[in-house]
Amino acid sequence: MNRNESLLGITAHNLGVVCILAGRDSEAIPFFREAVDLKKAAFGEDHPEVAVSLDELGIQLFAAEKFGEALTVFNESKRILSKLDDSSHFRLCMLLNNISCCTFQMGNALAASGLMHEAWELQRERNARSSAKIDLDLLYLAILANNYGYLKAQLKDYEEARALFEEAMLVRHTLVSLFLYTLLHHSSDRLFLNSQ
Repeated sequence: MNRNESLLGITAHNLGVVCILAGRDSEAIPFFREAVDLKKAAFGEDHPEVAVSLDELGIQLFAAEKFGEALTVFNESKRILSKLDDSSHFRLCMLLNNISCCTFQMGNALAASGLMHEAWELQRERNARSSAKIDLDLLYLAILANNYGYLKAQLKDYEEARALFEEAMLVRHTLVSLFLYTLLHHSSDRLFLNSQ
């Protein structure tokens, strides 16, 4: 691994993020392209770092309504993530969501629904196994449920759409409950620690 190229790739990625945070989204695309090239040179074609920059590039291309190009980039990222172990599972779910959104924007709602179903099942399987990041898993499940419900509504499968939207609401209520529990639990710990 070329340490200089890896640092340059990470820096290019971070410059793209700064452009987004500054509201200059269109300026981010060249930085993410550069990050992908530099990371490929430093880490190799199939490294998770390459997938991270590909994801960001795809999101920016999608936002710029370059759906075909975004789809190509997302599919390259999917190829990389599909080779990795379970630790990339949540990223693969979100990537399938992004591919589904591109496919929908390109006029193929039925294919988009199939991709969203795949992401949905993958995330539900992950949630069933539980993890240390259960609140993040639930957030992803809520996002997927909303997007999947929207696609079902577009396909006029209103009963399925309603069920998905209801599940998204239940997941959100669970998230709020977890958040409040954590907030109360940690704030009482802090009060106790501060009073000593």
